[in-house]
Amino acid sequence: MRVRSGVTTMKMTMNTNEKRLSLSAIILVGIFCAVLILASVLVLRHIHIFFSPTMANTERLLERGRPREAKALLDRMQPDKKRGDSNALLLRGKTLFAVLMEELREERWGSYGLNPENWLDHPLAAEAERYFLDAMAVSPNNPEIRLTLGNLYREQGRFSDAEIILRSALEIDASNSGIFLALGLLYAEGGRNEAADRALKAAWELDEGNPRIAKNIAYFYRFYANAPEASIIWFSRYLDADPRHDPDINLIRAELRNLIERYPEFSAHKPEPHRSERGRGRNFNFRGR
Repeated sequence: MRVRSGVTTMKMTMNTNEKRLSLSAIILVGIFCAVLILASVLVLRHIHIFFSPTMANTERLLERGRPREAKALLDRMQPDKKRGDSNALLLRGKTLFAVLMEELREERWGSYGLNPENWLDHPLAAEAERYFLDAMAVSPNNPEIRLTLGNLYREQGRFSDAEIILRSALEIDASNSGIFLALGLLYAEGGRNEAADRALKAAWELDEGNPRIAKNIAYFYRFYANAPEASIIWFSRYLDADPRHDPDINLIRAELRNLIERYPEFSAHKPEPHRSERGRGRNFNFRGR
């Protein structure tokens, strides 16, 4: 009887432990499932918030260099409801313009400049121009619309049209560094180096430390003004501005190394190695004609 009693006690203890173990396992599985469901809900919420077809999401994608995804969101929206919204019209034009420039980069600018009357003779450029003109008709005093349209005209080689629209933008906002930068690029591509130099430096004075402006000034001195020392100085200023998110950064580092090797007398301007050496290179969009 004692042996049987002991065996019975052991069985009862084991059953109790198994029940406790099963209860703990159930709780753990429940917690895991709850966490998994919560994570799924957060992911779905993120997708819904950041990839739903809204103007804010479209602009966010465009700023991150994802124009095709931005265009996909716009295609899911109803443009007719926004015909009176100049910001919506501007964003549509900018997105089409960005998609076109990305397509040209992928084909290494193979179709650029084939038509001497319109270097960007492409349906996307024509459609973008229509959006810009519609936006300007709604908001004639918006300098950003004129700036973007002027950049499109410059890319098309329509220098006279570009200068007229950019100067009109400057009359609206004389403190906009982007307008001076656009004028500088326009004058450089048109062979007006002195005017380009003045406009680019005016852009820098208005927004000193902007790596995009420093980059364009460096390339102006490198390829248009034939001033290697000044180019090295401005490439160094660009790198000092810590442009770690600029996809042109590796090409610029390579160009700077090449310049210093070719012109060792200017090696005193060589910048110190930067703490961030990350970044992927791509073709620079400031082209000589």
